Amino acid sequence: MTPTLAGEGVVLRPLELSDAAALFIALGDPDVQLYRRGDAHRSVEETRAYIEDTRKRSRAAWAITEHGGEALGRLALREPQPGVGELGIVIRRAAHGRGLGAKAVRLAEAYALGGLGFTRLTADVDAGNAASIALFRSCGFAQEAYLAGRRTTKLGLRDSVILAKSFASR
Repeated sequence: MTPTLAGEGVVLRPLELSDAAALFIALGDPDVQLYRRGDAHRSVEETRAYIEDTRKRSRAAWAITEHGGEALGRLALREPQPGVGELGIVIRRAAHGRGLGAKAVRLAEAYALGGLGFTRLTADVDAGNAASIALFRSCGFAQEAYLAGRRTTKLGLRDSVILAKSFASR
């Protein structure tokens, strides 16, 4: 079960199907979705299906909000292997530059370490996505690998930057 996490200026609450219209603002924006494997969403129904899939495949899936209200984005925490979490984030364009992403990542990190006992977090980011790379670096993640030709997107064959942050076993 995804817990609600609160910090200064941000509340992560469980991602719900009712967030589809609000999340569509980010997922339907071609510029925000430039580096995704798939195209920008074309309908709220497509976003609803995406939310269902995200919730099924994630250890935790949050709506990123300022006060617990409307979803300005989403943060998902997957567990690709025991004790290791992988974060994925998207935030609508109008909410960029306000520090919500970094605050959300830090809250999720604290939960992953304390609540789940993870010892490592990763992020797989398109090499051209300078903003996401900068976000994770600002949260203490370091580049661990550069993988050529790892992903196929609407932009063609793309490279990945793997960022990671490790912690002592608990």
